[in-house]
Amino acid sequence: MTAVETSIPWRARLGALTERDYRLLFTATTITTIGDRLAGIALAFAILDLGSVTDLGIVLGVRQAVEAAALVFGGVLSDRLPRNLVLVGASTVQGVAQAFTAALVLTGSASIGLLIGLQSLYGVGSALVIPAEVGLVPQTVSPERLQQANALQGMSRNIVGVAGPAIGGILVAAGSPGIALGLDAVSFAVCAVLLARIRIKPRDTETEHEGYFHELRAGWREFTAHTWLWSTVFIFGISNMFWVGCWSVLGPEIADLELGGAGPWAVILAANGVGAILGSLVAMRYRPSRPLFASCLAPLPMVVVLAGLALGWPVWLIALTNVFAGIGLSVHITLWFTVFQREIPEQAQSRVSSYDALGSFVLIPIGMALAGPVSAVIGIDETLWLGVLIFLVATAIIVSIPSVRAIRAPVADPPLTPTLP
Repeated sequence: MTAVETSIPWRARLGALTERDYRLLFTATTITTIGDRLAGIALAFAILDLGSVTDLGIVLGVRQAVEAAALVFGGVLSDRLPRNLVLVGASTVQGVAQAFTAALVLTGSASIGLLIGLQSLYGVGSALVIPAEVGLVPQTVSPERLQQANALQGMSRNIVGVAGPAIGGILVAAGSPGIALGLDAVSFAVCAVLLARIRIKPRDTETEHEGYFHELRAGWREFTAHTWLWSTVFIFGISNMFWVGCWSVLGPEIADLELGGAGPWAVILAANGVGAILGSLVAMRYRPSRPLFASCLAPLPMVVVLAGLALGWPVWLIALTNVFAGIGLSVHITLWFTVFQREIPEQAQSRVSSYDALGSFVLIPIGMALAGPVSAVIGIDETLWLGVLIFLVATAIIVSIPSVRAIRAPVADPPLTPTLP
């Protein structure tokens, strides 16, 4: 596999940020990501102050289930309405949910039942985000800067992902979980204001929208019309089920039994975050001639991390490997979304992306539920090796699909010159 050689100054590589509408989108999503990372740890401790680990699982599980159920609705809505306004609505819903959650926690009035209801509302708003944002990015940036824009989105989230939880933990320890939850609500309000200022080209006013289920079926037909898309989503969905189950359930268990507990495990997780940031920088420069093929190979270092756990590697070596896993995953995500946005018609991108997200992640809870029982029967190391085998087989199948190898990068991008705000 060869890459298209380019020599582009770093200032030009950040050129997407010189475009007004993308700059607004980037700023808005960065602000809400900061708020969400602060609130993630705060919500967990707020629930644990009220109940048990089981209650925490119920609240988060219900929120995730609501989000999954509403995902395809978010896709239809985002293909009908201006996507920036759909995100304004999503931010408003999420902000209201977090504001009431913060108020209940700060006043001591919270209960598990109330938090389930409010976080279910949050899940409805969250379901609108992925379909709308995937389709909005290419509407806010020029085509030659699309990969830059996706890489910058990922880099922002990755940087915040490293620092956000630590700051959230400080706020929880120094005051109350309600403070971090309140800041999250404020971040959604700021985000909504910024998103409302985005100006995108109006859609054809003569286009008549069919009924909801008709448009849902049309999105499914578009999704299944692309062999490279439905096949990779299906296979990645199975691979994700096993990998996440092994990593998120058996990883902490091994850390507790063999690596020294939570501290070393935190180092390993932080290494992945560092790798993800580096991967975003790589993704701004890396221009493979076959971007989908490269995208599907990029996550391979993730399987080495599972092998390291099974082989009993020391913490430093697992952490180092996890840096490369973070790089690979970040490059994968950037290239994947860039190919998706180039290949799928604009008017169907949100619906198709909802099926993409649903197929990629819907099996993960099953994998997390099965990892423990399976390891109890066949052993922890054996379960990890099963995850390694499935990951490798899935990758081999994906890269053998002709349509995956057939997609090529644009022959030549236009020159990257700064754009006045």
